[in-house]
Amino acid sequence: MPLKAKLILLTLLPLLIVSASISWISLHQAKTLGEKEVEIFRDSLIKSKESALKDSVDLAFDAISHIYNDPNAIEAEAKDEVRSILTKLRYGSDGYFFAYDSEGTNLVHPILPELVGRNLLHIQDNDGDYLIEALLREAKSGGGFHQYLWQKPSTGEVVSKLSYAEWLDKWDWMVGTGLYIEDVSQEVANMQAAINKNIETTFFSIMVILCVTVAVIIVLTLAINMREHKIADNNLKELAHKTVMFQEDEKKHLARELHDGINQLLVSSKCHLELLNHKIQDEELRVYLDKSQHSLMTAIDEVRNISHKLRPSALDDIGLEAALSSLLVDFKAHSGVEVETFFSTQTGKLKSEAATTLYRVVQESLNNIEKHAQAKKVTVVLHQMGNMLQLMIRDDGVGFNAQSVMHKRGIGLRNMRERVEFIGGEFELVAETGFGTEITVLLTLEGLVYE
Repeated sequence: MPLKAKLILLTLLPLLIVSASISWISLHQAKTLGEKEVEIFRDSLIKSKESALKDSVDLAFDAISHIYNDPNAIEAEAKDEVRSILTKLRYGSDGYFFAYDSEGTNLVHPILPELVGRNLLHIQDNDGDYLIEALLREAKSGGGFHQYLWQKPSTGEVVSKLSYAEWLDKWDWMVGTGLYIEDVSQEVANMQAAINKNIETTFFSIMVILCVTVAVIIVLTLAINMREHKIADNNLKELAHKTVMFQEDEKKHLARELHDGINQLLVSSKCHLELLNHKIQDEELRVYLDKSQHSLMTAIDEVRNISHKLRPSALDDIGLEAALSSLLVDFKAHSGVEVETFFSTQTGKLKSEAATTLYRVVQESLNNIEKHAQAKKVTVVLHQMGNMLQLMIRDDGVGFNAQSVMHKRGIGLRNMRERVEFIGGEFELVAETGFGTEITVLLTLEGLVYE
C-alpha cells in the first residue's frame, strides 16, 4: 500500500470509528425518545377520547334519570321511553348510544335498527374480538372502555372504535357509546413520521458533517503529501540537473584534453613520421611508414570525433548556432536525410547551461529521428522573438503515439522535457502516427544571455 494511502487510512480510521459510535448512540437515543413521545402522545389522545365518552354517557344517564328513578313509573313504559330517548340522542356526525340486556340482546341501535332484538353476545369484529361480551363485562364491573373494529356510519369503512359502557342495575341493561379513533392513529402516524424525518435529517446532517470532515482531512493530507512530494521532486530534479551539468563539465574537460592533448601528440607524431618518410630510401620501410601514418590519421579522426561527440568545441568557442550547424552537417553526412535549417538570433551569447540544453535537445532528437522516424527531411528552426527563443525540430517520418511512448520507453523524451523545464523553458511534443513529429522548445532569454 502506498505511503500516502497509509497516512490517509491512519488519519481517517479513528475518526470514522468514533463518528460511527457517536452517530449510532445519538440516533438510538433519538429513536427511543421518539417512541416514548409517540406513546405518551397516543395515551394522551386516548385519555381525552375516554374522558369525552364518559361525559357523553353521563349526559345520557342524566337524560333518562328522571324516568329510570321514578318509583311510580310502570317498568315496561319506562323502558320504552328510555329506549326512545337513547335512540334520539346523537352527537357529532357519528355519535350515538346503544343498549343491551344482560344476555347480549340489542335494545337500542339508532344506526342499525335491524340489530334491535337480536342477540349479539357472540358477535366478533374482523380481529375476532367478542366486543359485546367485553362491553358487558366492563359495564358490570362498574363501567369501562373497550376498543374494537366497527363500521363507521359516515364513510362505511371498518375502523377502530373506542366505546364506554355503564350498567343500569335495576333493569340489568348496558348503556354505552363510542368514538371512532382512526384519527388518533393518523395523528400518531403523522407524529411518528415527523420524528422519523427528524431522525433522518439528523442522520443526514451527521453524514454531511462527516463527509465534509473526511474530505477536508483527505484534501489536507493530499496537499501536505503533494507539497512534500513536490519539494522532494524539485530537490531530485535539481540534483539530477546538477549531475548532468557536472557530466557536461567533465565532458567539456575531457573533450579539451583529447583535442588539445592527445590529438596534438598524435598530429606531432604524424609530422615526425612524414619527415622520416622523406629521409628513408628503402621502399619496404616506406610501406610500413605509410601504414603507420594511415593508422595515426585514423586515430586522429577518431579522437576528433570522440571529442566532438563529447562536447563540440564550437559550442563554447563561437556559440550555439555554429555547434548546431556542425552537428547537422555531420547528421546529413552519415544519415543521408535532407536537412533544412533556419537560424535567426540576435547579438548575445547564450550561457553554457542554456546552450548545452538546447544542443542536447537537438542531438537527442536527431538520434531518435535516425533510429525510428524513417524520415526523408528534417527541419531545424532557431528563431528569436524579442526576449523569447524558439527551437523547433520537425521531421516527415512515420510518427508515433506520443502518450504511449512517453509512458513506456520515452526516457530520452522525458529527459529533454525535464532539462528544458529546469531552466525555465517550455517543452512541447506533437506527434501522430503517419504524420511525423515536431518538438518545440520556448525559452525566455532573461538571465540566460551574456551581456
